[in-house]
Formats: sequence, structure tokens, C-alpha cells
Amino acid sequence: MKVLDCRETRELEQRAVEYGANYADLMEMAGAAVTCFLRKHFEICGKQILILCGKGNNGGDGFVIAYRLWEAGAKVTIVLLDGLPQTELARQRLANVRSTSIHTLSLQDDEGEIDAAILQADLIVDAIYGIGFRGSVPEAMRPVFFAVNDAKVPVVAVDIPSGLNGDTGRAEGVHIKADHTITFSTKKPVHFFLPAKQDCGNVLLADVGIPEDVLRKQECGLEVVERFFLNPLTVPRSPETNKGSYGRLLAVCGQEGMAGAAVLAVKAAVRCGTGLVDLALPKSFYPVAASHLVEPIFTLLQEGREGNRLLSEQLAKSTACLVGCGMGCGESERERVYELIAQSRVPLVLDADGINAVAQNIDILKTARAPLILTPHPGEMARLLGMTAQEVQKNRLEIARSFVQQYPAILVLKGNQTLIAVPSRELSEESTSHFTSKVYINPTGNPGMAKGGSGDVLAGMIAAFCAQGIKPWQAAVLGVYLHGLAGDRCAKKYSERAMLPTDLLEELPALFLELEER
Repeated sequence: MKVLDCRETRELEQRAVEYGANYADLMEMAGAAVTCFLRKHFEICGKQILILCGKGNNGGDGFVIAYRLWEAGAKVTIVLLDGLPQTELARQRLANVRSTSIHTLSLQDDEGEIDAAILQADLIVDAIYGIGFRGSVPEAMRPVFFAVNDAKVPVVAVDIPSGLNGDTGRAEGVHIKADHTITFSTKKPVHFFLPAKQDCGNVLLADVGIPEDVLRKQECGLEVVERFFLNPLTVPRSPETNKGSYGRLLAVCGQEGMAGAAVLAVKAAVRCGTGLVDLALPKSFYPVAASHLVEPIFTLLQEGREGNRLLSEQLAKSTACLVGCGMGCGESERERVYELIAQSRVPLVLDADGINAVAQNIDILKTARAPLILTPHPGEMARLLGMTAQEVQKNRLEIARSFVQQYPAILVLKGNQTLIAVPSRELSEESTSHFTSKVYINPTGNPGMAKGGSGDVLAGMIAAFCAQGIKPWQAAVLGVYLHGLAGDRCAKKYSERAMLPTDLLEELPALFLELEER
């Protein structure tokens, strides 16, 4: 599912007009879609409905809604919060409204009446600002915004809640907090990122008549992962194959005191179909790991150059490499990570302590000669960039995009709706001149997965798919989606509170069985 920002939405509308649509019809369809929602979910006839309108085409949508609700028997009041309409389409719709008994108020002239109208309203429609809004709400309007947010009635926003930046979800001060948002043709970035996502309420996508062919051709830099991304996992295995046909994963994971991370990552890699997993770990840690793992082979590493030489030999035999789960982040481990980045000719997945090692010298990523996938949580991302986790969370989309434009890596930024940022060079068949990267939003997963070990399972899954020859960007996307899908199944079975990372492993067979039977 495409997610279009302001510029891309304008391009889509322009192409639709070139295709034969017109802006007047788009506005009528938008107003009709919101009206249909209101009539379906709320009692309209005889109710006091307040519609707040701006001076642009979002206000024009509001005038269409007002006229249609008036026709349906509602007692409609319009508030012009920013003066008279400034677009011809909106002016025409206001003229239609003024031919009816709809009451129209102006912030400039009727401030006292507006306060009373808010208190008396049974329902409020926000059609003030659209996706092009930037900056902060003018001071004169702010009391109205506060009053709407304090009102004890449903608030429905047209396209996005006014005062929010549609491309980032950020707000510079007061903004409308909606119970429902009706958006058109595609969802917008603001609908996905916290805290704005919460203030959009329930988001409904409405069709306004843009031809499907036009929408399909519209380029975008942001997309929601859908189930069809799992199609590479539906391909049946040929009878004439052996373990060598399904890849060899070198997992450089684990140390004394961190057995769980290595065990979970390796079990996930085996569970996801890797032909052979080679767990490379300190010799002293072998008895602990071997007591929990029977599927992999083991490479026992000495400290120093001899251990690194042996690791290089095993890397040369592998089709992918996973580095970092429970590995430790001392000087020797850090040097080992740097050598693996520089030497690897196969996809390399860096997780946990692999990322922490890179944080000490982030430019080491530029020495990579093979695809890199980094899987940081917000704290690890903050260490990579020298900022706080709170700053990362406030700017997830921009940070993900910027990172893959600066460094030769695919980024899996974990958290609520994990982001997978992919440089355009990894998307050769999809690359366009408009975008240097593409970001995928993962819709699966839940807070029950916020437990130590869940990330190790994810890293093992992504590395397993890379080892089997799936393109690294696809491995990252489908690994994240499938991981979250398993988590959602576990939450239903065990609850978010009680589910465990090991439960994710136990849920994978049923998911693979469903995929193979499709």
C-alpha cells in the first residue's frame, strides 16, 4: 500500500486530471465520502453539526460536507477560521452553501458565537488545514483548537487533523485531536508515526475516483508492507536438492553469560529454512551453547589473529553472515566486526553488539563490499548517530532515510511499526530518478514483543533468508513482516504480557505451512 506525502499527492491529483478527472469532481467525491461515513456512524438528522473550514481546498471539502449534511436534515453551522476561501473551487462551494439555511460564522466577527457553537455541537468536522500545512497554527485560531479538543463530542478530521505536518506527523504547538480521520486515495505519513498517529484516531481510506491505473503508476518513497511480500516463501522446494541448496549461514554470536541471544538467533535461522548454520563462538562458550543447540555446526574461536583467520575461512564458505547477537563489545570483538565488514563478499546482518561495535567508528560501514543490513532498536540507533533515543523516536522516518543515503546499508529501525529503509541501488528494478531510497512500514507486531530476545529471533530470520539467496532488501522486509505476524499470533494465544520470544519460534511452522499451501 502506497503512502504518499504532500508532493506525491499533488502529482497524483495532477495525473488524474490529465487522465480525464477534474478537481471539482475530486472535491465533490471527497465531501461525499466524509458525509457517507458520518451518516453511517452517527445520527445526523436534527443534530447540531459544526464544520470548521480553512481558506484552501480542505475548506472546500468542508463546504461540500456541510451542504450534503444539510440535505440530510442536520442543523449545520460553518465557521470560517481563516477568512474567505482563496481558491475558486472553494469559493464556488461556499456560494452553494449560502443559498441554504446553513449558518456561517467568521472568526474575525463572531468569536463569542463560535464558543457557543462548539459547546452546543453534537459533532465537529475539522476541514481547516490539509496535507500542505507547515509551521504553527496562527495565534488567533488557537483558542478554537483548544476548545474543540476540550469538547466532549466526536471530532472527525478531513484528510489529516489540522495543525499536524502531513509529511512528518510533527506539530509545532496546538493541533486538532480527532476521533476519526477520513483520508483520500492513499494514507499519508502522518497517519503512521507517533504521537500524531494517536491524534488521527481511527483512519479510514476513501476512494475519490482517481483511476487505479494512475495510482499504480504513481511513484512513492514510502510503502506499507503487505502480505504479498511473503511470496518468495511460497515457492515449493525441488525434490532434487540438499542442504547445500539452501545456503550456509555463518553466525558470529554469543559469549559467556549471553547464551540466550545466540541460541534464539540460530534457532530462528534453522527454523526459517537455512540449509546449514555455522555458529562461530569462543571456545570457552561451546559447552553452554551445545547443550541448547543440536542443529548447527560449531566453529570454535581462539582469541586474536588465529581466531580471526579461522573466521575468515568459514566466511569464505558461507552465503550470508550474522554478527552480534550476544557477542560482547570488547576491543577484540570490535576488531572482529570491522574485519568481517571489510572482508565479506556475502550479505552481512549486523545486530546488537555488531551495531555497538560500529557505533565506535561508523565510517567502517563504508569499507563494506557486500550488502549490509543493520537492525538497531532506537537506543542502538541513537548510539550510532550520537543522539538520544527520544530524538530518534521523534524523527524515525527522516533518520532512516538519511542513514541509508549516507551509508551503504539497509536499515531495519525497530519499534512500533518497524521501518525498513532501502537505498535505491538495492532496488535496481524499482529505482527511479526521484528517490535515493525507499522506506517500508511494517504493520505487524505488538507491544508483547518488547522483550529481550525478540530482536535476536528477527536477526536470525533475516540472515536465514539472505543465506537462501533472497535479495537482502526483500529478506529484511519479509523477515520483519513475518516476525511481527508470528508475534500477533502469539499475543492472541498467550496475551501480550505473557508471550515469550521462544513462542515466536514455535509459531513459525504454522505460518510457513499456510504459505506453502497457498
